[in-house]
Amino acid sequence: MSTIRIKDRGEVLNLSFSELRNYHGNLALMAIAVGYRVVQAAFAELYGEEAPERSSLSVRSGHAGPGFRDAFEFTTRAVTRGVYTVDVDYPIAQYDPYRAQSYAFVISDQDGAAVEVALRQDFLPAAFYAYLKRGREGTMTAEDTAANEQLKRELCERALALPQDELLLVERLS
Repeated sequence: MSTIRIKDRGEVLNLSFSELRNYHGNLALMAIAVGYRVVQAAFAELYGEEAPERSSLSVRSGHAGPGFRDAFEFTTRAVTRGVYTVDVDYPIAQYDPYRAQSYAFVISDQDGAAVEVALRQDFLPAAFYAYLKRGREGTMTAEDTAANEQLKRELCERALALPQDELLLVERLS
């Protein structure tokens, strides 16, 4: 898998998924994998082969979870810099049948370039949302927890392996 190239004060960094996984841990494996791919897709659309400057980027996330947050923070430092916002009511990619939560993300730069990257609707199975709901309700059994952890691992691997166009929808906004 290719790295994410980004400039930090003019120095080009090559950030790998394994580094992101070490940064985040194992809590939200699907989300960090999808988030990593979202950043790759956004950078390719906005900058081609060029590495953008971290300090110029901002992120609007439709998902409030820690995996997506950590993927964006690790790559862009948007959270630390105060340019990361969460909008669970973002109208694109509202797939969770139990709550408002978007699987769409907008990455923009200070020059006005912006791209929306959304997870394809068929990527996450119904069981994924059911486990999230049970987790919020505190009704997960030991079997549910084990099956959910296995599902997250499988979705992580799948997100990293799929061709971009089978995982994500990318739309240039400006």
